[in-house]
Amino acid sequence: SFVAEALVASLFFIAMAVVPLFWKVSVQDPGQLAWLRDWTAPGLIPVDHLHVTLLYLGGRTAGEAAIANDLSEEDYLRMSEALQRLDGSEVTLSVTAVLKHPEMIFARVELSGDVASAVARVQFPGDVASARAPFLTLCGSPAVRPKLAISLLGDPRSCEVHEVSPPIVLRGVVDLETGPAERPAKKEVADPTVFVGSFLRVETNARASRQTEPSGYATFLAGTEEEIQAWATRLAASVKAQPAGPASLKLKTRVQAPDKPGHIYLKWGATASDLAAQEIGAILEARHQELL
Repeated sequence: SFVAEALVASLFFIAMAVVPLFWKVSVQDPGQLAWLRDWTAPGLIPVDHLHVTLLYLGGRTAGEAAIANDLSEEDYLRMSEALQRLDGSEVTLSVTAVLKHPEMIFARVELSGDVASAVARVQFPGDVASARAPFLTLCGSPAVRPKLAISLLGDPRSCEVHEVSPPIVLRGVVDLETGPAERPAKKEVADPTVFVGSFLRVETNARASRQTEPSGYATFLAGTEEEIQAWATRLAASVKAQPAGPASLKLKTRVQAPDKPGHIYLKWGATASDLAAQEIGAILEARHQELL
């Protein structure tokens, strides 16, 4: 019927509704794009449209978006209004370093003028300023999200850091990215057999049966052969001397044989067989950081 067709059309329109997703600076500098595109690595996919994200909106309410940005609602609204006034403005940004991580390559940037003031955050005691610095993702692995750069800026020890001196100045335009409304009820399901952190990648092995002992391996993401060997030896010895994680985990580690995948062989108790790689990886990363 006509009413039914109209209802279907209305629902389709709502499903396809375009909402504001995030404010950004789109790089508009042909002279420097070739230099930026040169930063690549096997297995990493270049970003199509280079930009610096300024403020995440996600089509959410102000309160929800403020939480997602780790801001008070008052600061979120202040930033949003300031960026609206700058919409379409040409700005400059400076690339001060390029950080290479096995899962992504990104540039640390400094904003200038009005756009820097618009997104300035209130600094609280104990805050790590670099962890909130803006960045420009150049390429990355499909397995990680761009916000990995935030944690790597705060602790870049797993990256090759290439300082850029003098900084490369880029031109860009402030604009609003829009797209289909997000569906927060539909959560992204992570692969439970793979964990990628700041220092380690952990993969769990398939089990032939429930009687098969759960196992896997950990691979250091960066470092020289000598550093990796030292880290693997120290981490394996530490877990043996002082068990890591809950007692029920019964995690055992040893330095992996040269002809085997990864740097550390892992196995754990059958009672903890349902643990995902993310949980094992988080335990190992925490211990590794304690040992550094």
